[in-house]
Amino acid sequence: MTRTPAPLADRVDVLRDEVLDTAERGDRDPPGAEIFEAIVRQLAALGDSAGHGGLDLTLHDALARRLAWGDTEEVLLGDADRVFERLVKACARGLRDPEEQAAVLETASDVLTAAARIVALAAVGRAGRDRSARLREEMAQRRLRDALHEQAQTLARLEQEVKESGL
Repeated sequence: MTRTPAPLADRVDVLRDEVLDTAERGDRDPPGAEIFEAIVRQLAALGDSAGHGGLDLTLHDALARRLAWGDTEEVLLGDADRVFERLVKACARGLRDPEEQAAVLETASDVLTAAARIVALAAVGRAGRDRSARLREEMAQRRLRDALHEQAQTLARLEQEVKESGL
């Protein structure tokens, strides 16, 4: 009886602890887990006849959530880079077939490119919101200065009228 090899996504998923460095960091939400999981999802989709290839909404949501919780774009991209570096080493040790290694690395580079695009778009959006908020603040400060200047003029005029009326 011949044994059929496990699908590539399953064999890469076995490398999870090594790639995410869970021995060092622990298994609870390791940095870059969303990247690794997106790679495994993409590898699983390679076998589908429908194919995946589109935007990974799960990856998008995970990265957006990390940004919302205060991680910077630099941290997210650094985590993705470290996952890729460890994946390259793990695949060299764990996968013997060069074609499989190439498929994993190509898929990983596609996922990292998508992650970089998601992070870049989030950064551009945040920069636009920051600029708008700064402009609103500057306009509010200008209106406040104008109101204070107008009040000072009104007070000066009233003081002058009081002096002139002799009250």
